[in-house]
Amino acid sequence: MPMSKEEQEPRHLWLGVLLALIGYIFFVSASSLVWKFKGRFPTIQIIFIQNLISLICIAPIALRNGASHLKTQVLPLHLMRDVAGVLSYYLFFLAIRFLNLVDATTLNYTAPFFTPLMWWVWTRERVGRHVWWSIIVGFIGVAVILNPTRQMFQLGFVLGLFAGILSAVAFVSLRLLNLEKEPMSRTLFYYFVTGIILSGPFAWIYWVAPTGNEWWGAIGIGIATAAGQMFLTIAYRYGTASYLSPLGYSSVIYAALSSWLIFGQVPSWRSIIGTVLIISGGTLTYLLKKKPATLAETFETPEPKEKPPL
Repeated sequence: MPMSKEEQEPRHLWLGVLLALIGYIFFVSASSLVWKFKGRFPTIQIIFIQNLISLICIAPIALRNGASHLKTQVLPLHLMRDVAGVLSYYLFFLAIRFLNLVDATTLNYTAPFFTPLMWWVWTRERVGRHVWWSIIVGFIGVAVILNPTRQMFQLGFVLGLFAGILSAVAFVSLRLLNLEKEPMSRTLFYYFVTGIILSGPFAWIYWVAPTGNEWWGAIGIGIATAAGQMFLTIAYRYGTASYLSPLGYSSVIYAALSSWLIFGQVPSWRSIIGTVLIISGGTLTYLLKKKPATLAETFETPEPKEKPPL
């Protein structure tokens, strides 16, 4: 697959930033509902309901021009993104069963540190020095949260870390799909259908019937996920990955606020320090790459046809 394609130049960067921040609010809303349900339903059942409701939301958009609109020339890329994305969500939701919402979210958002490595494996393009500094700072943050003792090998932390790795695979695949100019509706349609196919048989076997109010919560997870996916995908029309990727760490802040204000859980000092380091590492990649002379210059749009950042 040719790698010479370039991301479109950003238009109205402020709008892309706003849409991305809103999208991550929806993602954390879905995670908060999953955390509230932990232990009540099998994780695979939550994944199935999430993808089913999301598919119902996106199907009218994906099929508005007929079923022929769903034909694609890059099906392997879709499948790699979809399988990795579904498994990442599954491991993340499992991690929520063992961890507090902040730690699980933080570990899931280690994906930006694995993404350059995945990109190198896929394209064999050299990884810039600024990226390695970001990775080092980020993994120090992970080590602080994990606490390199026996706790590091607890199941929840391992699940959260592998969720981040699979999320990186999904991110690289999605990035390649964007370079192939695959439309949002088609990409999301394939993703939610794959999620239903993978989770459906197991959800049927281990199904636990929700009550009336629990159904609303389960439906809310699907709607929030679909809304988050749509907001984030549209956001990338107004800004490149170098500008919008660091905003993913806003999810950690949202999760901390949700845990504190809704569930009454105050993050530990290790969680706070580790989270700050991980967010700093993710932002460092962008700042070292751009090297802004002033704070205002940080928010200036790049020249047209910016090469996809590493």
